[in-house]
Amino acid sequence: MNFNLGNLFAPEYAFYVLPAAAVLGVVLVGSLLLLGRKKSNRLAMPVLGKKRSSQWAMQTGSSLADRRTSVRRDGAPVEIMVTSAAMKEGQTNGYVLDRSTGGLKLALANGVAPSSSIQIRARHAPDSTPWVTVIVRSCRQSESHFELGVEFDKTPPWNVLLLFG
Repeated sequence: MNFNLGNLFAPEYAFYVLPAAAVLGVVLVGSLLLLGRKKSNRLAMPVLGKKRSSQWAMQTGSSLADRRTSVRRDGAPVEIMVTSAAMKEGQTNGYVLDRSTGGLKLALANGVAPSSSIQIRARHAPDSTPWVTVIVRSCRQSESHFELGVEFDKTPPWNVLLLFG
């Protein structure tokens, strides 16, 4: 039998050629996607745990507002950008989990030492929005992220505060 490349596309070989071409295409596209993927330091949306209720506070004899001077509000997590002079990668991402006029609870992929100063800005904020300086008061590891309690160095203007949720 004399093989000719032109015979490869003959109708009697279509049963073999078309699936082989499809598999080759899928492998090529998959390889390009994997090779082109940049390693990201983005934190996935954190899974929020069960909130403590006022009944919990009465049962344990402690008050959730013992040390707080302002009311803390829950809400949908808001994606933020975080930067600091101490961060080697320059900038990372995180989420605001709850907020008050005095500070925020943040979720970050990496921990930050208490008493450190970091700058944050809402991801969806306009470029003209200033970075807000916050001081880390607490940092504890959760299952998939670190939760930071931060206090505003200076309370930001109301329009900037609203960008955090």
